[in-house]
Amino acid sequence: MKNDDAFSEALAKLTKYGAWTLVCHERPDGDTLGSAFALYSLAKRSGRRAAIVSKDPLPQVFSFFPYSDELVRAENAPLPLAEGALLVAVDMSTAERSVDNFGELLGVCADSLCIDHHGDNKLFCKTNLVEPSASATAEIVVRLMEACGKGITPEEAAALYTALVTDNGNFRFSSTTAESHRCAGVLIEAGAKPAEIDDAVSQNMSLASTRLWGLALGRTELFGGGECALLRLSRAELDESGAGSAELDGLVNMPLRIKGVRLSLLVTEHDGFCKLSVRARPPYSARALAASFGGGGHPCAAGAKTASPLEEALDNVRKEALKCRSQESSL
Repeated sequence: MKNDDAFSEALAKLTKYGAWTLVCHERPDGDTLGSAFALYSLAKRSGRRAAIVSKDPLPQVFSFFPYSDELVRAENAPLPLAEGALLVAVDMSTAERSVDNFGELLGVCADSLCIDHHGDNKLFCKTNLVEPSASATAEIVVRLMEACGKGITPEEAAALYTALVTDNGNFRFSSTTAESHRCAGVLIEAGAKPAEIDDAVSQNMSLASTRLWGLALGRTELFGGGECALLRLSRAELDESGAGSAELDGLVNMPLRIKGVRLSLLVTEHDGFCKLSVRARPPYSARALAASFGGGGHPCAAGAKTASPLEEALDNVRKEALKCRSQESSL
């Protein structure tokens, strides 16, 4: 289905159904949450029955989103939430990256819609509005809300602006386009306040997280001729720090500030698995590296999990990193 057709079909479904059940991806970030809460708010003020579900808790940094206290946190979402409703997967590239019973939700819902910008989306809903050219799912949601003709409230604008800038690195990433800036302008006109949002999202590190970042950055490892940077944190270090997992957001971006670094990697050890976060610039592909560990994402930002112990995971990441360098790409 062409994107224009998918957009029209998505808009028609959002208009048709009187109940929306919005589902966020696991370990929710600003884009999945900001986009979902904006749609949730639109549903509420349009007189629709609405629910918003996440497998993992809401990071405190996003508590200013409209209706943030109404998030349903559940590894297995209650099926009645989806019965008779339009099930909307927000910023989800695959059904597995969500609540454990997403397949059951698909079975009981009236219809399904995925709104996403991941190039490796598995097209798992009946309608899949997937635009890899968008720097954030928020861009797609802005256009849908414009097309709905009900306006965008200041609270919705704040959530969507947060979603936009947290996914495109405050317009620094190569995914940023003229449409990204147009959407930002729409949201500012609707009431989003960039300075206040930046203070709320970026200028609130705890002392514990600052020290943890320092620990990781202090032993930055360069390899691949200085093009690759590797950070690591053990489970013991994470536990002893007292910092929450959400406080690691942004750490993996830091080594890209080192002259010559094109690929930044963060490996963190958890209970039974290691998490890999990747940020890349050409000629490296973050998505290609994440895919080698069963993960996914975008060319410039991706992630994965591996069951390997920390030291083994580090060795594997070093080996695979050099394979994701395209000889055909240029700066």
